[in-house]
Amino acid sequence: MDGRATPPPVHHVLRPHHIDLIAMLLLIFKEYELQKTLPKDFLLYMYRVLLMETSEVIEHRSHQQMLAMVKVAPHADAPVVQGLIGALENVANQLRALDQLTNFFLSTPSIFVEKSDDQPAVLRRTSLFGFFVRRCFVSFIKLSFYGVVQLQKDYQAWVNGSSSAGYGPIEKDPLTSDIWLFKTSSDLKSWARPEPFEAWEKGLATGDDIIGPENLRRYFEQHFHEHNDSGVRQHALLNLVRMHYTRKEYPAASKLLREAIAVARTSGDRITLQHCISMLHRLPSLNEIPVLNEIQPDLHPLEVLFDVTKLLDPQYGQPLTLCFEKLTEAIALHNHWVDTKQAMPCDAEICSHNAMQAVLWQTLGCYDLADVEESFVLLITRAGKGDPNRLNTLINRSYRKWFVLRSFGTATTSGDVVRPFIGRVPSVGGGRLAYTGPEDKSPRRFFDDFLLPRRPSSSTFVSKEYFFDESSTSLPALNMELHEVMNARRRGQAVAAIQPLLQALWQAEFQGRFPLYRLGMTLLADVGMEFGMSDHCRQLILGIMPQILSGQEMEHRAFANHTLARCMIASMDSSSMAFSNVFVPTTYILAEAGLRDALPCLLMAEADYMSLSMLEATSEVQQLLVVAYHNLGMAAEEEGAFERYTQSTKLAQAFEENPADPEATRVWDTVTEIGKSLASR
Repeated sequence: MDGRATPPPVHHVLRPHHIDLIAMLLLIFKEYELQKTLPKDFLLYMYRVLLMETSEVIEHRSHQQMLAMVKVAPHADAPVVQGLIGALENVANQLRALDQLTNFFLSTPSIFVEKSDDQPAVLRRTSLFGFFVRRCFVSFIKLSFYGVVQLQKDYQAWVNGSSSAGYGPIEKDPLTSDIWLFKTSSDLKSWARPEPFEAWEKGLATGDDIIGPENLRRYFEQHFHEHNDSGVRQHALLNLVRMHYTRKEYPAASKLLREAIAVARTSGDRITLQHCISMLHRLPSLNEIPVLNEIQPDLHPLEVLFDVTKLLDPQYGQPLTLCFEKLTEAIALHNHWVDTKQAMPCDAEICSHNAMQAVLWQTLGCYDLADVEESFVLLITRAGKGDPNRLNTLINRSYRKWFVLRSFGTATTSGDVVRPFIGRVPSVGGGRLAYTGPEDKSPRRFFDDFLLPRRPSSSTFVSKEYFFDESSTSLPALNMELHEVMNARRRGQAVAAIQPLLQALWQAEFQGRFPLYRLGMTLLADVGMEFGMSDHCRQLILGIMPQILSGQEMEHRAFANHTLARCMIASMDSSSMAFSNVFVPTTYILAEAGLRDALPCLLMAEADYMSLSMLEATSEVQQLLVVAYHNLGMAAEEEGAFERYTQSTKLAQAFEENPADPEATRVWDTVTEIGKSLASR
């Protein structure tokens, strides 16, 4: 807004609930408190209630709600408090006539007027309660006879339960004096009201594209100051840009942003101009290098924090060290912002830094540090408040501890979870279908027939993260290379995928995405066995096993143990013996020592795969266990492994024949109930 513009004068309108508040103040501080008979706990409780109501920082309560709050106060059963409650209940009956209401207001000066120097006023004139009573008294004195009559009717209707009586807009006309007998300068012109903006927010929440923007236009076209140009048109454009941005309508947002930037420059609104430029940098770009914000005096710290999400995006290929540097800048800018702008520290903004650190540590593979940061976020945020930091921290922790981030999808999931940290709550349809996987109990047929047709239009689901399909949707470069390697391995052509595997290893090490790097090393060892490099492959896996065993990727651990067991068996050439079995038609030369060393790895891999319900991988491990037990002469263990293998095979066949998985159905029912609860707000 133009710096020369003066703020609109304060206009006070006497409302029905003001009468109840004045009655409480008169009874408590004049009739009862002067006698010092009210309990202190009750008086403290009423102080807090009256402070909230008279300051008008919350929506006013109804007559019945006010009486109910007094009745639940401490020591409400005391005789003196019961007398006060009875007097409050009788106020409405004593104000049924016009002269009674007039006498009521004419008695209010006795509570804030000093009678003499030795006898001060009950309420100081400059106190909050004293200022409130004086303001209401002056507003009543200004009323005409018709205005007093209307106030008395509105009060009685409000007491009887009408929520709209006495709360309509006041039309100001300089030529008539229907309501006011004495007019001040603030009573001659209508100034800006918040109701159109409230209607805009309601339309935005309900998705009404007609009522919302129309009320937004009405709000910013109101009379804010004495100048001809309101100077706030850029604010309306910025709100429209935000609406299109949250709906992912980026072309419309970009078009309006350029107009908002031009209007902000014309009006000299530097702060709004900075917000528009920051929003322009948030829009998706086709550049190979992310567009980052330069530190400016009016740049909000959360915009720098959003730059961290850009650097975290795998498509840009930036190392995580840059993310930590940018995060340090965001924290420093936030501290400077609080000091220089004299802004109150906001818990949500403070928690956003810790939530971002948790995501970075998780992407780096330091899960213990991520737990520390997540615990801090959960400690200082309140449950049930819809805080995006808390919601996404819980989602991240649940993915890591229960659903387990899937192989190459780790980086993508972490990057997507970051975005709702900045300024909004994630949509219901924006989550991952984490309970479906390429080898989970829910088969592909269940996904195609039940889940996929019910996918929300706003979903960011990419099927390649869970299935080996030929969909046109591409993954980030690093994930796509690992996807090609895993797809080639599934088809028995892993040798042909050496080039993308080596590229993925280099990118993962350069970017610092060590969970993906360890996965790539395991795949490299798996491919290396095709070339007879079992000893070297064994050393590769042993070098990363300490991190894998202590990490959170259960599927990575199972795959690494399975590959390590195969390397141990293939690398031991002493005490070898030939055998053949019904599962593997090829003759193997296995060493007894290698078989015994491989058993713990195979058992751990079997347990992990069974926990993940990956039946195909479980049967492969159990198949190798049967072979190992057979060649070691462990008949009892062989029978047990064979029985488990048979059960896994039958269970996989049962799920193929019956796609209606009860567990997945229960999960989907829970999602439906959550959606119904959110929609009924």
